Amino acid sequence: MQRAWPQPSHPAAVRVVSSRLLASIDQHEDADADADADADADADADTDSSADDEREKQKAASFCLTAVAARDIPAASLVARNTSTTLAAVKAYSTVQVSRNAHIELNSDLLYCNHSCDPNVRFVTSTLAADSLAGPPGAPVAGALEVWSTRAIPAGEELRFFYPSTEWEMSQPFRCSCGASQCLGWVDGAKKTAAEVLQRYWLSDHIRALLGERERN
Repeated sequence: MQRAWPQPSHPAAVRVVSSRLLASIDQHEDADADADADADADADADTDSSADDEREKQKAASFCLTAVAARDIPAASLVARNTSTTLAAVKAYSTVQVSRNAHIELNSDLLYCNHSCDPNVRFVTSTLAADSLAGPPGAPVAGALEVWSTRAIPAGEELRFFYPSTEWEMSQPFRCSCGASQCLGWVDGAKKTAAEVLQRYWLSDHIRALLGERERN
């Protein structure tokens, strides 16, 4: 369920959709093939069982939301500026690390930007005011978190960034299924990611500093 901030938070470039909607768009492109598969399923009880399983998966997916491009976005362009962030009490799946010790809540539709090992956006945290990152939980953060495209993004494509580019240690590491040719397989923050892998990516300043300390020790 979406949070209580004004919706949509970045209407010019970002909209939030259900993953079921994305799946239906993909399926529409192969409608003829799906019709043939349905005909085969009618003749095979085992296939009927598989179809039931798939419907259950789609039902579960309907609860998942994702951010997509609301328009065509050129490469190397500003996608969104988020000025509604607040300091988080603890790091969580919903937070973004913005310094060595500080994490923020996005309080916007950018919460639904998921991970990819082949990201099309980056979260720039250096544009936040450093002197506002030491306040109490819930305190507003000055400045803006900026989201920039790493390549041209067509309208409707999911907006995804590389989680270890901001996260040193993740509260909820996970098995990745982004489908990228160089998918890491397991995402657990920059601390536990090999340096030669991280060299392929843009990284936030605090991650580069922490990585430098790791390599020196």
